[in-house]
Amino acid sequence: MSKDHTSDNRNMEYLRVLRTPHIVASSLTGGLLSASRIKRDTPGHGMTDDHVLEDAFMLSLQKRDYQGAMWVDGKKVDFRGSRQGNFTLYDYSRVWRADLQSPFDCTNFYISRRALYSLEEEIGTKPLEGFNVAPGADIDDPVVHNIVNALIPIFDGRFDTNQLLLDYVGTGLLVHLASTYGSIHRQSHIRRGGLTPMQLNRATALLDGNLHGRLNLSDIARECGLSSSYFARAFKVSTGGTPHRWLAQRRLDKASDLLRNSSITLKEIAIACGFSDQAHFSRTFSKAKGMPPAAWRRNIILTPSFSMHQVSPKFRPD
Repeated sequence: MSKDHTSDNRNMEYLRVLRTPHIVASSLTGGLLSASRIKRDTPGHGMTDDHVLEDAFMLSLQKRDYQGAMWVDGKKVDFRGSRQGNFTLYDYSRVWRADLQSPFDCTNFYISRRALYSLEEEIGTKPLEGFNVAPGADIDDPVVHNIVNALIPIFDGRFDTNQLLLDYVGTGLLVHLASTYGSIHRQSHIRRGGLTPMQLNRATALLDGNLHGRLNLSDIARECGLSSSYFARAFKVSTGGTPHRWLAQRRLDKASDLLRNSSITLKEIAIACGFSDQAHFSRTFSKAKGMPPAAWRRNIILTPSFSMHQVSPKFRPD
């Protein structure tokens, strides 16, 4: 085991990412899990270093076909590689080593035991013990593939990092892994109701006060006295959309209100409504409204302003 100061494998230092000039890496950190996209276009990365032994897991999904060799607890695993779109699951409580032979482009999720504990309300009354996935198994799961693909535009820089979106994607991934591959079966019933009026008001107020999207899903859930996974499902029952979609719609509603009833600049509106810059605001607004914000402002008739706090918080797609 490595003797450095690293206490967990969250940064995946054992892959020698920072010490290899051919590697391109980017990472996202949420309340439930961390994700890293790691790419190398040339072969021969070689052997990984020793990882930290801990009660955690790593899911690695390949964006291109990959070949390599693998050892678990000192024994070579029957592993010929991983196909594009498939994933492999690693248990960090066991000793893993890998010889990364071919070029690779993978998205890796660090899954802590704390994240699994948060799902107890979803999967049963007992803690999840682990996953029924054999070492080195190359798994074709369209659900996992599609969930991971939701983060690719963020890794590529086409969209800004959004804490709420990462938490929501992480919750969906963990619920699917637990219900499909978990080592215990679902035992307890799942409550199907939505949020109480007080919880819904509290959640929407928190979202409205953090339009930049830096608030964790777990923080909002905690304020409502719920687990992250149950809150995400209950919020959708109550509003018809995810917290991320509610936030996106609220930004547009507030921007429309400011365009209609104020004379502040587009740049100032972008900042006030949580967009990263004026270009991001114009691009998002044009897609939703069919015209740029400046043109929309010129064509509107001044009317009394309104906000989503003056109407039902039910999600209203534009």
